[in-house]
Amino acid sequence: MIGGATVEERGPGLPAAAALLIATVGVWIAGWNVSPTLGLVLMVPVLVAMAYVAVRRPVLAVATVPLLLVVGNLGLPLGLPLVRGQIVAVGAVVLIAAKKGYGRRIGWSPVIAAMALLVAAALLSTLTGVDPARSLRHDVGYLIGLLLAAAVVVVTVHRSDLLLLASAVCVGGTILCATAVTSIPDLQVESSDASLIVNRPVGVFGQPNELGLAAAMTFCFSLAMTVVAHRRRRAWMTTLFAVASLVAAAALVASLSRGAWIGSALGLLVLAVLLRESRTLLISLATVATVGLALLVVAVPSQNTPVAAQRLLSIFGGQGNPYDERPAARAEAVVQMSEHPVLGTGPGTYQAAAMQGLTHVDAAKKEEHAHNLALAVGAEQGVLGLTALLVATGVGAREALRNSRATWLHASSGDSQSRATAGLTVRGVSAGASAALAAVIGHGAVDYPLRNPVIATLAWLFIGLLAACACTRTLTHPQETRGDEP
Repeated sequence: MIGGATVEERGPGLPAAAALLIATVGVWIAGWNVSPTLGLVLMVPVLVAMAYVAVRRPVLAVATVPLLLVVGNLGLPLGLPLVRGQIVAVGAVVLIAAKKGYGRRIGWSPVIAAMALLVAAALLSTLTGVDPARSLRHDVGYLIGLLLAAAVVVVTVHRSDLLLLASAVCVGGTILCATAVTSIPDLQVESSDASLIVNRPVGVFGQPNELGLAAAMTFCFSLAMTVVAHRRRRAWMTTLFAVASLVAAAALVASLSRGAWIGSALGLLVLAVLLRESRTLLISLATVATVGLALLVVAVPSQNTPVAAQRLLSIFGGQGNPYDERPAARAEAVVQMSEHPVLGTGPGTYQAAAMQGLTHVDAAKKEEHAHNLALAVGAEQGVLGLTALLVATGVGAREALRNSRATWLHASSGDSQSRATAGLTVRGVSAGASAALAAVIGHGAVDYPLRNPVIATLAWLFIGLLAACACTRTLTHPQETRGDEP
């Protein structure tokens, strides 16, 4: 018994899950080709059927969230993005399922507790913020994200649940990336060192750095799942995750986002540390990338060097973008932190604070955020929020390391091979989610694209997967881990 559900109680099997996922993809595809009224009429019976099935296996409800991320930015009444309205509906389905005995109790989850502390710090900052109404809208987004992470923990009772949700995340991320790589515009290089490029691809996002971060997270996670599927000798899953990795890599390169590239490098380094089975592949990829870049730079005349190579080299040198206001935005964040050190100006109020005359850096008045994760949180939520962020990062890192070192078994029977593959699955999901979150931190050193609800939802999904793997580790009895992979 795990949280009120026995290991044998799996509800609808993988065929039903596959049918539900296909139906979900069909819904959003149809949305591009039919009128909104007809689409709503066609979608209602599908959603009812999906909810009925998902109550018996609630992971199916959560799996629809990443699959519909491509339309997540669409607006609902009261200014609520579609993806957040969907999460609320999914939370209701998960709650009904829990009342009927499906899923598991969260119990004590250090990751969820740390994230709840971060959300609580945001709520406290709202009370003394410069624009409480604006901050409250951001608080709602935080609370809905926390709901999603908790729902992931509740619904991932079995190893098959983790695989299903991981597959949905990879497919959803691939769809996001495909919207960009299928329609790459003509780039316009405005500086000699490619530090300023106009008309970069954005896909369904508002700007290319958001696309880059989505691609970085998807790439790191899909690569981890490719290794897991290959080691488990699942050919079709290996193909699925490998294709997701390739599409995400293409979108990552096409975005020309140097911050996303830095985040990807950090994410892959974390993946190598946490998942030893990935190290051979990662070393091979790093070797090929390094040799390829060196050949491009050495063999091709500098004026004909591909834009992506020039863009990468501009990280280590170059004159910089003369129109870049990020230094001013960061300086403004420091000013706001000094004037509101404890609770900050309130979530989402960086620009509002600057426009209200709190700024000492005029060039930052048009900037929406501080272009740095730590400075953005520090300016808007003060030392309290920054401390909560550091605590959440530390707790997540600790749980990720514990997941990578633990031996696993979800059932008390089976041969050593089945026990080993069970351990690999959970370790792989944990390592992939941790790598994706590391990409967010790496990208956060130079930018702050988490304002976008789709990007934020993707990050909350990975937080939930990390927490789910940690809960699975603590629920595994020591005597059941004997014979697991070393």
